[in-house]
Order: sequence, then C-alpha cells, then structure tokens
Amino acid sequence: MKRVPATHRLAASAFLVGLCLGACGADKEVAPEPAEPAMQQCRRFDQLMPRFVDAISTGKTQNLKTVVENQLLKTSREDEPPPINDVLRIIFSTLNALASKPPEPGGTKDAYCAPSSAPPPLNLANEVCELRRSIEVLVHQGKGLDAIAVIEPQLQGIIDYMTGTGTSVDKAPHYEVAAAFSNLCSNTDQCRMSNGLDLIIAFTDYANTVPGRKLVQDLNTLGTKPSLTAFLAPQNLTEDGFVAISRALIPAIQGADPQALQNAFDQLPLSAELKADLGPIVEDLKVILQTPTLIEPTRKALNCLTVSDRNSDVVRMLYRLAIRDMRPEFGVTRLSQVFRQLQDVDQRGSLIFLANTLAKAVRSDETAITAAASTCKTLLSTSVPAGQAQSNAQLAMPVVADLLRRGLVQESICAIDTLLFGCSGGAQPACR
Repeated sequence: MKRVPATHRLAASAFLVGLCLGACGADKEVAPEPAEPAMQQCRRFDQLMPRFVDAISTGKTQNLKTVVENQLLKTSREDEPPPINDVLRIIFSTLNALASKPPEPGGTKDAYCAPSSAPPPLNLANEVCELRRSIEVLVHQGKGLDAIAVIEPQLQGIIDYMTGTGTSVDKAPHYEVAAAFSNLCSNTDQCRMSNGLDLIIAFTDYANTVPGRKLVQDLNTLGTKPSLTAFLAPQNLTEDGFVAISRALIPAIQGADPQALQNAFDQLPLSAELKADLGPIVEDLKVILQTPTLIEPTRKALNCLTVSDRNSDVVRMLYRLAIRDMRPEFGVTRLSQVFRQLQDVDQRGSLIFLANTLAKAVRSDETAITAAASTCKTLLSTSVPAGQAQSNAQLAMPVVADLLRRGLVQESICAIDTLLFGCSGGAQPACR
C-alpha cells in the first residue's frame, strides 16, 4: 500500500487538531486582525457544534466509539493498517493532489483562484477553486440550503426507519435494510464499490450530453404531472405493487434491450394518462440502453442490488417512507422543486463537474476503494461479533440517528462555512 509522506501526515494532523480545537482558536476566542471595528469574534468549535460536543461529552456516542475501536481500528496482522486509515488517506491525498495543481486561468501565485465574478470555463477550472465557489454560492450565500433542508430529514428518516427510533412511524427496527446496505458494500464478483464510482462517472459525463440534458428536462417535467402524484398515493399503489413494478423494470434494464423495456412498460397496470406522461422517460431509457459507457455500470449496479437485497427491503423502505407515511422530503413534488432550484442556482454545472472529478480521483486508488468498502460493510453489519452483545449496526446506527436529531448536519455545514470563509464574511445563513 502506498504510504503518505510525513509532510502530508503532518498537514492532515494539523488540520484535524485545528478542527477539533476551534474554528479560530483553541481555549480562548481569538479575534481576527482589527481591520474594522465591526469585525466579529470567531466562535470556538464547541460553540459552532455545541450539540455534537455535548453528545460526545455526555457519553452518547460510546456505542459508536466501541464499533470504531473494536472493528475499524483493528486488523488481523500487525503490519497491516486498519481499513479506516486508507479511507482517511484517500480523502487527504485527493485534496492534496487537487491543491497541488497550478493556479487556474485568471488566478495568480498570490491569488490562486480566479475571481468568483469571472471564473474560467469548467474544463479549465481548478477543482479546489470550483469547490470553494460552489460552497460560497450554495452555503455561504445560502442559495442551496433548501436542498440541505431535504437531505437532512431524508437521512434522518432512513436511519430512524432502520433503528425504529425518532421519527419512524411504526417504531419497529428494520436492520434488514442495514444488512442489505452492508451487502452492497461487499467486494465480491457481484458487488464492487468501484462499480458505483463508475456509475457516478458515467452519469455525470452523460449529463453534459444532449440526450443527458433531455433526460434531466423530462424528469423535471414528469415531477409536475398530476397523474404521477395521484398514482403515488397509498390508496392507489400498494407496497406489493410497488415492489412488482421494480422487479419488472430492473430485468428489462439489465437486459439492455429497448424492446424488452417497452414490453415491460406496456404491461404495467398504469392509467393511459400516466403512461403518456411517462413516455418521454421510457424513450430516454431506451437511449441509455444503447449507450455502452452508461449501461454497463448501470447493469452491474442493478445486479449488485438484486443479489444483495433479494427481498427488496430497500424498495419496501422507500415505499413506506415516501408513499405509506407520505413524508414530504421523499415526495416527488418536493424533490422535483429542490432539483429545479439547484439547477437554477448552479447553471454553471459545478456540482456535476465536482462529482465527476472526485469520483475519478477516488476510482484511481484501488486500495482505498477496498478499504472504504470494508469500512462500510463492517459498520452496517448485522452479524454479532465475538465479544459484543449486539451487532455493529445495532450499536452504531442509533448513535448516528441521535446525532442527526441533534442537528449534526446543520452544525457541520455552519462549521465548514466558518472555517472556509471566516466569521466576519457575511450573515452566514447556514448558522441558524
């Protein structure tokens, strides 16, 4: 395995220490240089993320700590580093590699990035500069916070469903979903994390093509159709019916046969109006089926899902959250609105560009991919290891659910905003 140079390890350690001690200071608040009388003092880390710090100090994260220490920081061989080390290594080495690139066009040695008002074309942009510009618009200016406001309750809903806690409606744990996700992370002939990265790369490449842009537009239009929202109602669509639709369409897509897809679609028990509204999407899928660079990773991903989740537990979870419980953050209308808002804000296409770049960077390191898959599989495992009374999932997931309820996502976004843009750079709408 490649070793990270000492200078890189030192830089990573310094970053982590700085993050933990404070956004602008350690034990004492340290104000920026008094250039203007109105400058604010930066808050310490415990002030930026008070609920997270409180959860740690009161022992509420102990079970998660147990899993990390007993399962993720130990290996069977002394000369072999634990998988989580490689996960951290790929994060810092990727950022280091991107930051080592020369200034982008319009930038200088002193001003690494071009002015935000005049960025270079995406194909010439420096990835770190583009990431900072995206965060500035989406987070620091607050234009993408609506999307975050949907993602947070979605994560909360999924983990509460698995653990049977918090906002879960039926209060019954569903660790079978954790088992399915753990299987998805297995490095087997059927499932490899590299396939997922290949899928991200292929779709982000496809999104910049004419057929890709048409697919996005057709999806936006479909989200506004009354026929779809009426169909996706519990009185019109049962759980078994939802599962049956997925089981009919997945093989048709895996077969990469446009006519088979059309036949499967024609046989679905849908109204004539809904079939007409879905028609453009079916035509878009036919194009995808005939695009080898996209259909191959799609087939591999669907095959992995089919093998890992034979009872369709993930599909059943989505039905129960979106349709049975009618949670708005999973609703087609809400998701379509957020997607369109992101498109309006990110007309430059920075998010797709960054997803593509980061996926390619991680994809180039097979050791890190294997380590990340092992970490994911171990954390979500529902088998009870020797020496533990409960499985890793039973120990770790309730802690994650509690941290989300405490506002971990919102606090993290506020902390990132403060670390990147300082404490006097504006209103900081993420820090509410």
